[in-house]
Amino acid sequence: MGMLVAEVLADYLVRQDVAAFGVVGNGNIHMVSAMVATGGKYTAVRHEAGAVAAADAYYRASGTVAVATTTYGPGFSNALTPLTEAHTARVPLVYVTADIPTTGPRPIDINQRGVLDALGIRYITLTLDNVADIMPEAFSWARRHSAPVVVMVAHDLCDRVVPDSALPNAAVTDPASAENKALVGAVSTPAANSQLTTAAASHLGQLADQLRHAHRPLFVIGRGAVESGTQHDILHLADTLGALVCTTAWATNCVETEWSLGIAGGFAHRGRLELFRAADLVVVCGASLNKLQSRGGHLFGADATLVRIDSAPSPGGFIQPDQEIQADLAEAVPMLLCELGTQAEQPHSASSAETPCPADATLMTDTPSDSATTWRDTIGKLPECESEELDPGCFAEVDSTDGRLDPRFVLRRLDELLPQQRSIVTDGGHFLGWVPKYLTGPDHHGLVLVGSAIMTIGLGLPSAVGVAAARPERFTALITGDGGCLMAAADVESFLRAEPSESHAGRGVIILNDAAYGAEVHQYSPKGLHVEPMLLDEVQFAQLGAPFGVEGITITAPEQLAEGGELAQFLARKFDEEPNPRFVVDVRISRGPVADFLKEL
Repeated sequence: MGMLVAEVLADYLVRQDVAAFGVVGNGNIHMVSAMVATGGKYTAVRHEAGAVAAADAYYRASGTVAVATTTYGPGFSNALTPLTEAHTARVPLVYVTADIPTTGPRPIDINQRGVLDALGIRYITLTLDNVADIMPEAFSWARRHSAPVVVMVAHDLCDRVVPDSALPNAAVTDPASAENKALVGAVSTPAANSQLTTAAASHLGQLADQLRHAHRPLFVIGRGAVESGTQHDILHLADTLGALVCTTAWATNCVETEWSLGIAGGFAHRGRLELFRAADLVVVCGASLNKLQSRGGHLFGADATLVRIDSAPSPGGFIQPDQEIQADLAEAVPMLLCELGTQAEQPHSASSAETPCPADATLMTDTPSDSATTWRDTIGKLPECESEELDPGCFAEVDSTDGRLDPRFVLRRLDELLPQQRSIVTDGGHFLGWVPKYLTGPDHHGLVLVGSAIMTIGLGLPSAVGVAAARPERFTALITGDGGCLMAAADVESFLRAEPSESHAGRGVIILNDAAYGAEVHQYSPKGLHVEPMLLDEVQFAQLGAPFGVEGITITAPEQLAEGGELAQFLARKFDEEPNPRFVVDVRISRGPVADFLKEL
């Protein structure tokens, strides 16, 4: 017999070394079985939502496109929330699911195409004629458009034999094929022969002139800058102009400079807000200006000129830019450098070297602005991130209202206690407002926030599965709330189960437990709504990993977090004695402090 449809799909994924996450059912079991039988990278999760969340997080942690797979019907409908998150966040992934048989719908089937159409999510339908091409097409489309794409496989085609004429040829299935390998992996930079449009080039020339005359320019470095490899060139541009920079949460730690204001938006420290709002020209590079990034539309001053440069048009954020330049940053940033009479200093920035300066470029001569004094000169140095004056109680260890631990104190201590080579994964929830301020990873792949695009909770545990698979050499720490952890509990085992290899650096679940849906408490109890539905019973989360042989600890007092305290001893024992340490930490935090993103959004 020839190859089955499911075997052709699995063969492509195995040859391209694609990571896949899924829950098996009768709609996808043939493909998963074939993939595992031939040594594919398949990770089982326990809820279909977890399959898509893990594939999403895998991309965020590595820049490499992954696969999610479930069965049809309820398997498909369970996956819709994280699929919507990936679509809104513009995360490329390929979701393979079964569909209505070619003979027509059965009583158990739902109109999956209609659902995807309503969500605006791309799908491709498999046939016996396109079976060899559908996976390359799906990966290519996801990568080019930076979005999820769904591969629909009619249920009765999964175990059909593929005609010899439709089988993939050697050029497609050969793992050494450069063309085929290009279909899987990080979102690529533009081809060398691509050109800026006349309109974009003109707008960039105008922006260069604006930058020459700006007194307080600020660059926002977003995901698009990181994916195009231009973040260091943007910093060099800011250095040339004496400008300040900041990043989005996705791009955290992508550049090193004493002139960074930190993460923009709802995660910004109060000590830096005055500078955000003082900027007279804000250049947004590869960011969408969503609700969190823009602090609900209040991050920048009303008089600031806002210019956005991105290859994709604005999705309609909370701040509408005054000017929008639709261009690839890999071409736009080098042009700005040329217009301003400088070149990138970073040796890895090939795009700058390949982009000639326009013949009529006006070179910067002596100063980056109307005055010899730049904004950096005026400031001297950045102010402290926070202070008691700006944020009373921000350095407290416990909250005076209930005697429980202050979440800011907890996160500062975790930053010191957890390994530095780490990935920080967060669920959604009230606590999210503090994590990026105090606890990140060593680079721009070190902080993963799945769920923030559509403000959902309950995706943290499976997201951590995807991050751990993407970066096994780093310790993976999931920071979640009690509500989100309970919602995602199906995938506790997926994250905490023992790995056969000792090369994994370990995994920990840290629950910031305020015994409530904290965001709802702070938003709606002040409006007189009854608080009881917003509260949770005090769950003993330290026992969360017990069924899987994973030890836990409960933290209720500041002395347990002190140097040499109970948590420090617990973690030291884990990391010293276990090759692949796994643990759960239940931290009882106060719901007294209110995160800025709830106060201002």
